[in-house]
Formats: sequence, structure tokens, C-alpha cells
Amino acid sequence: MTYWLRVGLMALATLLSICSASLLFRARNDKTDVTGLPVFFLESLFPAGRRLRKRLKRKDRSSRDRYRKLLELYSPGEAERIRRQAMDAGYTYLLLLLPLLLLMLAVTGDVLLGSLELVLLAGLCLYFDYWLDSTVRKRHAELETQYPSMLTEMSLMVNVGITAGEAFDRVAVSSNGLLFQEMQRVTESVKNGMPIDEALDTLSARAPLREMKKFVSLYKQNLVKGGPDFPRTLAEMAANAWNDRKNSARTQGELAEQKLLLPTMFMFVGILLIIIVPAFRNLF
Repeated sequence: MTYWLRVGLMALATLLSICSASLLFRARNDKTDVTGLPVFFLESLFPAGRRLRKRLKRKDRSSRDRYRKLLELYSPGEAERIRRQAMDAGYTYLLLLLPLLLLMLAVTGDVLLGSLELVLLAGLCLYFDYWLDSTVRKRHAELETQYPSMLTEMSLMVNVGITAGEAFDRVAVSSNGLLFQEMQRVTESVKNGMPIDEALDTLSARAPLREMKKFVSLYKQNLVKGGPDFPRTLAEMAANAWNDRKNSARTQGELAEQKLLLPTMFMFVGILLIIIVPAFRNLF
């Protein structure tokens, strides 16, 4: 790295440090909407990042997708609060670490070190999205696991003459699983005065599985129209759900076997090398 390039980086780092210090000072009395989530670091400094975001007038295109995923985990108000904090987090990390990155690059002149620092900065900015995607993925897997059991219990109760509404309430309290907890939310919301359609729409939003949406649609249709087809359709859905679960388990088992195949091949090649190399040495 040339001398003048390092001088330029030093000047830029100094300028950015002054701007960062100015924003941090001006934001010292701003309201701090701390969420307490361990995924956020230095959350008390996020007001400075919020000021930077508003000055740059940048729109976060992924914000709507984040909010949709957060609605599966939190109430609308809490989801909106976390969404705003996630937007401010990236700007805060940029505000704090970019001047330090440029300063260290100017002092050391080590491009590799600068690249590692840049990767660290990018990792901090993307960590929230990684955490959110991972959490939602695990949640969906748990919901998919419990879905066939829920349908089976619901089908058995309806087929012995219990009304759909009463069967729903009984199934909701029959287990402490995640899906059953979401059904309990529906029951409690209806008891507190929320319309049943709105409560079921909330269930679809918090458990956005394709199969669950079908069940909610069928259940809402039965509440409006009734009819003798509901028990039969519910039994068919339960049977299909169990078949899908078996197929999914079989697919996951095949993938696990494929993942184990590569290490086995490496071990086999290693054993061959241990045997063959000494043999060739003895020949020559």
C-alpha cells in the first residue's frame, strides 16, 4: 500500500470518526427503545444509527419481509419495535466500526487484516437476519411435526359427535406443543371478544404452513356453512398429513446418508494412501 493511499485513508478515517462522535453526542438524549434481545449488540447506541439512517434517507427493502417473519414470533407492536431496531443496528455498527477499520488499515497497511475487519462488519450487520431466519425455520419444523397429531385428535373428536368449536378448544389444551399453544391463543382471543375470523387469521399468520392454511380455511367454512362433509374431509387431511410426515422423514434420512457418504469416502482414500504409499516406497 502506497504512502499517499495510507494518508488518504487516515484522513478519511479521521473525518468519519468526527462524524460518528458528533452523531453519538447528539443522540445521547434520544429515546432508546431497548428490546433486550441477545442478537443486538450495543443496543443503547442505536439512536445514533437511527439518526444516520434518517439523514441518508435509505429505505430497507428487506424490512417488510423481516416484519412478516417477526409477526410469527411476537405481537404486532413488539414486531414493529424489533423491526425498527434491526434497521438501526446496521447503521450503528457501520458508524462505530467503519472509522476504526479504515484507521487500522491506514496504520498497518495490511489489506488482509482490513478484509477480515470488513467481514466482521458485514457479519454484525447480517447477524440479525441469520438469527431470524434460523428461528423461523426451527419454528416451522416444530409446527410441521405437531400438525398431523393435531389433525388426528381433531378428526377423532368430530367423528364421535363433538362440535367443531368444542373439538378445537379441547385439542388446544391437550398438549403444550407450539401448535397447540397457538390454538390456545385463538381460544383466549375469542373469549376476550375478538371475532373468530380475525383470531383464525392471526393463527394463519403465526403458523404460516400451507397445510395449516388449508385447515383454517376448512374450519372457517364449517363454522359458516356446517354440513356433513367436514368430518370426512378432516379425516382425509389427517391421513395425508401422516403420509407427508413419513415421506419427509424418509427424505431426511436419505439426505443424512448422503452427508455421511462424503466423510466415508475421505476416510477410505486416507486408508488407501496409508497402505499404498509404503508399498510403493518398498518397490523403489
